[in-house]
Amino acid sequence: MENIAQKIIATFVSLLFFLGLSSEQFVNLKITTSSKLVGANVFRCELDISPPKGWKLLKVPDISILASKDLKDFKYDKNFEQLDETTYRVSFTVAAEKTSGNQLELTVDCFICKDICTIVSKNIKITLNNEQKSPRIWILLLGFLGGLILNFMPCILPVIIMKLKAITSKKAICGTIAGNYVTFTAFAAFIAFFKIIGEEIGWGMHFQNPYFLEAMTFILFFLALYSLGIIAWFPSVIIRENRAFYGNFLSSIVASIIAIPCTAPFLGTAATFAIHGSVADLFSVFFAIATGFSSPYFFATLIPAQIFVKFQRFENFFKRFVDCGVLITFLWVFGLLSNYFSSETIILYALSFIGAAYLIKKQKLLLAGVILGTCCCLGHYEDFATKTADSIQFNEDVIALLSPESVKKQVTIFNITANWCLACKYNHRVFSNKKIIELMKNNNVKFIEADMTKKNNSLMKFINGHGRVGIPFTIVYGPHAQDGILLDEILLESALIEAIERAK
Repeated sequence: MENIAQKIIATFVSLLFFLGLSSEQFVNLKITTSSKLVGANVFRCELDISPPKGWKLLKVPDISILASKDLKDFKYDKNFEQLDETTYRVSFTVAAEKTSGNQLELTVDCFICKDICTIVSKNIKITLNNEQKSPRIWILLLGFLGGLILNFMPCILPVIIMKLKAITSKKAICGTIAGNYVTFTAFAAFIAFFKIIGEEIGWGMHFQNPYFLEAMTFILFFLALYSLGIIAWFPSVIIRENRAFYGNFLSSIVASIIAIPCTAPFLGTAATFAIHGSVADLFSVFFAIATGFSSPYFFATLIPAQIFVKFQRFENFFKRFVDCGVLITFLWVFGLLSNYFSSETIILYALSFIGAAYLIKKQKLLLAGVILGTCCCLGHYEDFATKTADSIQFNEDVIALLSPESVKKQVTIFNITANWCLACKYNHRVFSNKKIIELMKNNNVKFIEADMTKKNNSLMKFINGHGRVGIPFTIVYGPHAQDGILLDEILLESALIEAIERAK
C-alpha cells in the first residue's frame, strides 16, 4: 500500500513538472516593441506583452540585456500597466550613440498564470533609430490646428489686440502674414542650429534669457511709440502706400515671438514631433503652424474692398484698442525683465522710458538716444529668487520624491511652471479650485511645483524624457501610476480628478 502511495505521489509530481515545462514550451507569448527619441540620444522603449487568452501576467517582467551597440545607460523602473484584458505594457529608457540603427538584444522573463503558473522567457531585438519618419499628414494637421487655435488663446490676448490693426487694409493683412512666416521659419532655423550643437531644446525657452527680454522691451517700447503715432518706422525711404505692409510686417514678427511661449491644444504634440524629428520635419511642421496662425488673415484677404471702407469708420476705435494692447504687452515683458534688476534699476528704466518718449515727441532724438543708451549701460542683471510660494528647487531630492519607491506611498502631482508662461498661470486656476483642494486633502495628495523661469537643464531633460518640449507640464504619480500620468498642456479639472483617481 505504501509503495502504491509513493508511486502516485511521484507520478503527480512528474505530471506537474511536465506541465510546467510544456506550458513554457507551448505558451505563445507575443511581444511587440517600439522606440522613440525623447531627448539628446535618449530613447524610450515600450514592450506590449500579450499572453494567450486566459493567461495573466501577475508580476513585473524581468528584463536583462544580452547584447547592445554603443549603449550608455539603461533605466528600467520595473512597473507595468494593463492596457486591456490581454495586453500589458512595460517601458524603459536607454541612452545610445547618435548613429542610427543601434540594436538592443533583450531577454524578457514573464511570470504568467492560468490553471498553473510558469515563467516564459523570450529573446527580442529592438532597433533604436534616431531618424524619425517624415511627418505624416495628421501631424501637419495638428500643427495647422494648433497655430489656428493659438489666435484665440486667452494667454496671448495682447498679441491678438496688436494684430487687429492688420484688418484695416489688404496690404496690412499681407504684411502680417509675411511676418508670421518669417518668424516661424527663423525660429525653426534657430532650433535646427541648437540641435546640431547638442543643446537641449524647448518650446518658448527664449523667455528664460534676460538679454532677449531686454531687447524685446526696447522693441515694444518703440512699437508702442509707433502705434501712438509718435514715430514712424519708414519716414521717407519707402513710398507712403507701403507703410501699412512694412509696419504690420514688423509688428507681426514681434507679436509672433511673444505668442510662441503660449501652448494651444494640438500645438504641443506638433512642436514635440518637430523638435525631436529631422530638419525636414522641423521646417514642414513649423510651416504648418505658421499657416494655421495666419489662416484668419488669409480669410480676411477674401473680404471685398468695400468692406474695408466701412471699417474705416471704426479706425479710431481700433487704434485705441491696439494702443492698449501694445502698452499691456510692453508692461508685461518689462515686468519679466524687472525680475533680474534691483529696485533702483527698475526705477531708472521706467524714468528713462518716460523721458525718452517725451523727448522723441519733441523731436529731440539725440538726447533721447543718450538717455536710453546710458540706462542700458548702467543696468546690470542680478540673480533672483522665484516668488512662487510653493515652488521648489529641482534637484536630486525632488527626483527621489518622484521615484517608484516614494510614489508607492501616496499620490504626487508634479507641476512645472514659469512666471513668463501665461498658460501655466491659466492652469493654476485648476489647482486653486475648492473642489480640487478638497480632493487633494482627502486623498493625502502631495503637490510639488518646480520653477523654470530661469534656464534649468535638469528640468529640460526631465521634460524631454517624457516626450515633451515645453511647459505647462503636469504629471501625476501614485501607487497605480508609478510611471506617471502625463496631463495635457491646457489643464482641465475633470482630467486632473480622473488622473488622481487612477493613480491612488
